[in-house]
Amino acid sequence: MSTAGPATAPNLGVRVLSLDGGGVGALSQLLILESMMYRAQQSLGRDTPLSPCEYFELIGGSGMGGIIALMLGRLRMSIADVLSVYGTLRPQSKWGHGELFKASKFEKILQEIFGQDMMKDVRADACKTFVCARNEMNLNAGIPELFRSYNTPEEPASDCMIWEAARATTAMPDLFKPVEINLSGRKQRYSGGCLGHNNPTSLVLAEARTLYSSNALVLVASIGNGHPETIQIPKSRSPGDLAQAISQIVWDCEKTHEDIAYRFQGLPNTYFRFNVQQGMQELKPRAWEKSSKVSAHTRAYLKTQDVKDKLSEVVKVILNPIIRVSAYPKVCPAPHVP
Repeated sequence: MSTAGPATAPNLGVRVLSLDGGGVGALSQLLILESMMYRAQQSLGRDTPLSPCEYFELIGGSGMGGIIALMLGRLRMSIADVLSVYGTLRPQSKWGHGELFKASKFEKILQEIFGQDMMKDVRADACKTFVCARNEMNLNAGIPELFRSYNTPEEPASDCMIWEAARATTAMPDLFKPVEINLSGRKQRYSGGCLGHNNPTSLVLAEARTLYSSNALVLVASIGNGHPETIQIPKSRSPGDLAQAISQIVWDCEKTHEDIAYRFQGLPNTYFRFNVQQGMQELKPRAWEKSSKVSAHTRAYLKTQDVKDKLSEVVKVILNPIIRVSAYPKVCPAPHVP
């Protein structure tokens, strides 16, 4: 890390980053992060770009956001390098129409990106990273499986390769077949983490509380893939229309955002949500050919004054994560129960 981590500097707080799942909209996440880190770079007067792994203690993601989290956190890649790799994932949407895509081809691409490296990261300056998936044997429990690059007080780092974790978090039932992974000698089948946790911010907060219970949480940055269209129960009640509505509910990230926003309403400049508000509603997660539209809408979003102001506040905390005892709690707030 370019700044001392919370384990070695008690006066510094914890900064966490959460990345939603959502297919082609992941490009929007990268462009928002690019703008955020460029502002930080300019504030420091640096000539070279900054990487999120240098400034966030913990990064968590789901689905395509999980793959980005692994590249940024576990591999410590720059945003520019991730953007170049992101392009290799686009053609995968051409593999099928209404059918499962070829998982073997996707796995080959993931292996080219991540190699045969294991999830566990033993480096002293490691950026703790996780992605979420669902164990096929326990889909109704509501508890996702986390593939971690680090040990926790309760569990060791995941005993699998990085590409396997990436494959597990993207194994949506209507996208790829489940993946079988051998964890500590036991074979388990996993489906994508987007099922109920397309927005993994609550999981990121839970991990931060477990890992850094004695340190204040000073920044929660959550980045979405574009605001969805309003979810409505179709009047026709046809199986196809109902299935689409249910799919929208499963993919929805805004309920989690509203819950987290409620939890942090008394802690200004701690929780920040970035999500393009206009223009992304009509884009489907698999519409990779619409990447140019995603880019245009995201750049327009970044030019709005409200977003500029939020980015400025985030950069202040990224570069100066000093604990303000009167403003920040020692543990994450309790979940809101309506």
